Amino acid sequence: MTESVPTSEILTVKQLISSFDWNNTILGSQDSWPLNLQAILSLVLNTSSPMIIYWGRENIALYNDAYAKLIGTKHPALLGRPLINIWPERKAHFNQVVSAVYQKETIRYTSNYQIPGTTHQHSTPTQIEVTYNPILGDQNQVQGMLSIVTESSLSTTSPTQTIEQLIGGLAHDFNTLLAGIIGNLELMQMRIEQNKADLLPRYIHAAQKAATQATEITHQLLSFSRRQILTPHIVDPNHTIQALLDTFQNCIKEDKDHIKEHINLQIQLEADIWSVFCDPEHLKNAILHIFQNACEAIHSSNGKIAIETHNIIITPSHPLRKFIDHGEYISIVVQDNGIGMSPNIINRATDPFFTTKPLGKRAGLGLSMAYGFTKQSNGHLTIDSNPKAGTTISLFLPRHYNSMTIHKLNSNPMKANLLKTLLISQDNHLCMLLSENLKDLGYSMTIAQTTKETFTLLKSNSQFNFVAIDTRILPNTPTDFLSTIKTNNPQLPILFITGYEETPIIFDSFIREQNFIIRKPITHTVLAECIKAIQDSKNHLIS
Repeated sequence: MTESVPTSEILTVKQLISSFDWNNTILGSQDSWPLNLQAILSLVLNTSSPMIIYWGRENIALYNDAYAKLIGTKHPALLGRPLINIWPERKAHFNQVVSAVYQKETIRYTSNYQIPGTTHQHSTPTQIEVTYNPILGDQNQVQGMLSIVTESSLSTTSPTQTIEQLIGGLAHDFNTLLAGIIGNLELMQMRIEQNKADLLPRYIHAAQKAATQATEITHQLLSFSRRQILTPHIVDPNHTIQALLDTFQNCIKEDKDHIKEHINLQIQLEADIWSVFCDPEHLKNAILHIFQNACEAIHSSNGKIAIETHNIIITPSHPLRKFIDHGEYISIVVQDNGIGMSPNIINRATDPFFTTKPLGKRAGLGLSMAYGFTKQSNGHLTIDSNPKAGTTISLFLPRHYNSMTIHKLNSNPMKANLLKTLLISQDNHLCMLLSENLKDLGYSMTIAQTTKETFTLLKSNSQFNFVAIDTRILPNTPTDFLSTIKTNNPQLPILFITGYEETPIIFDSFIREQNFIIRKPITHTVLAECIKAIQDSKNHLIS
């Protein structure tokens, strides 16, 4: 690996993997790598925890920047090669690990560790915990191993518990979802060859559903590892809950416990609910995770879940005053009559990776993400519960005082000559996808691939309704680039398109009511909702 990269050039692991000629290895071209390898590698590269994949019986190593720092002078020699070629002194131990993992066992051990290449005079051994977990294929066969390293000295919680919950939940979820995607794609291909096109919609729906769930897990992980930022829009809380009604019913119907099918869902929304300024997708996810927890807590045939919204005023003497500023707030309350929680569980319920579910059932990120979202939105989350008496979880978000106008967005190709957008991207797949979707939404699209093209087009055409920026194309000084756009076009909304953001603070000064972020993978529905928000923001500014 080292021969292909100049030693004077410091590259990230992601760049090293992208620039390496894999055709000369047993893995072959990256385009031909198995889908589950590509998905897990994306997860590994986009997290801040030291992780390494050993793929196939040859144990080809693929890891992230955090792991590279941990192995010191062994990087980049280890990348793309078997561990025992670079670390022969660990051959006996590693072979024992491989043998056990390929029997579908999880191996975990703790030891003192010193980064290779450092001397005892200049470094202190660190206690680490290493966990090896099997990566399963769609036929439930072991295809490789995923290892995560935790520095015990830096952890205030049990590394064992953290790793077990993370790997158990994610491995189970991802393997299930990947099997759903791959299996349905195979069925679609078979039915096309059999001229049975009438059966395709059911497979398409199933594959889309699995892919959407996988996307939600990835977004949670990126948010937990602080690789995502909140993108606030003006939000109607009642509208958000109404948009989730079908999802709530699906959660109830899909539970294998027949008792859950009879859960009585009650919705009571305050008629003149105040608007809030928060990330709409994170709000949806927070409500959905709380609802899922409520469903799982119900073990009787008279199960009930009530969802309510209220306008409330936090006075200086209000009990919540010690957590949030006094003022006007909206509350979203989810109440169930399930098994409830003990005080000890309530105290830990919002801890990352904490879950009372069996290993492999849930990753334990839901309530942690909901709590983190509300705090970042200058709000608060409370849990009121007693064993066998049910649970009430309330989200409090500050009122947004500017008026909100909701407009219905419909596809209208007749508007194509009136509505225009500028896309700044060098990704051909993204350009094609957005061009087709925006056309259906009534927009024509112009593409700029360089900074020079961008400023030339913006100067010559002042009729763009918004500009979309693929964050991967941003120059080394993105703030200068973005500031120039906003200075010359102060009323022009910006739509940032991103799947992973290493330094989200870059966008802090650019996130306003008229600027937005859309996260990959992009779907027509998500894009339509974002375009609607952009149109609403322009109408709001005009009014």
